[in-house]
Amino acid sequence: MFVECYRTGGPELQLSALYDYVCRHYAKHPALHFQRQSNNNCPDFTDQELMTIYLFGLFKQRLTLQQTYDYIVDHWLDWFPQLPSYQAVNYRINEISWHFESLVDALCEQLQTRPDLLSDVILTDSLPIILSRQPDSAKVAPKLAHKGYCATKKLYYHGLKCHLLATDRLARLPLPRQIWFTPASEHDLTALRQTAPALAGVALVGEKAYASQPFSEQLLVDQQVYLHTPIKKKKGQTRLEAADRLYSSYVSRMRQPVESLFKWLVVRVGLQDGSRIRSEKGVILHCFGRLAVGLYIIAFYS
Repeated sequence: MFVECYRTGGPELQLSALYDYVCRHYAKHPALHFQRQSNNNCPDFTDQELMTIYLFGLFKQRLTLQQTYDYIVDHWLDWFPQLPSYQAVNYRINEISWHFESLVDALCEQLQTRPDLLSDVILTDSLPIILSRQPDSAKVAPKLAHKGYCATKKLYYHGLKCHLLATDRLARLPLPRQIWFTPASEHDLTALRQTAPALAGVALVGEKAYASQPFSEQLLVDQQVYLHTPIKKKKGQTRLEAADRLYSSYVSRMRQPVESLFKWLVVRVGLQDGSRIRSEKGVILHCFGRLAVGLYIIAFYS
């Protein structure tokens, strides 16, 4: 693609490449153009420019919209002479938050064309998106976010879960093929049941939360999907047998790359921390906007 020419360039080329990619995406998805029905359906500062500066700020690790806006004003105002006020940018970017979901879908589809994929091995996991660490009093986005528990952090929180199906690769981060969100209260296995019907003839590797003999047998019979999870101890069992411990260790090593992918997204684009969000549109913007720039970096800079 045209954008690949800028992979090793400086910030000017990086910004040009990102803007080019966003414009090409809009050109392929007419629905992104036709949402505006008011007299201001052709603003001087376009949605493509707005989307570009938001993504470019995250690309340069400006993890708040205020930091991004200040960065554009200080360094790139000549490129965006029609840049409106911060308040207008904040309002408009939330209004087009759903555009980023479309971009994430396109990037996932593009990543699945890589030649180094182990297409018969799919890794799955989930990541908490924490809107508040005080779940009993939190009220942000009640239609999207609920109270949940993160066993890794031993933390009750108010928020969502980001669920992921990723295609494995040898000695590299796996590449996402499907990403979706649920309230934090929804069990990982329940979330997986929603998307599992799209799989066929693969090995599916996940953590203990996905362990279910009936579900595993159903996947195998109906879809030829082999579900691999660490072995759970049976009721009253204090220690796994040696063979079960060995198998569990093997599965854990297989699924480690998807944990590494989530850790990279947390560090690089701040996916997990949603403590500044105050609205449902803000939740959508945070989740899909940060995923979009993370997948863009993986697609064109790795």
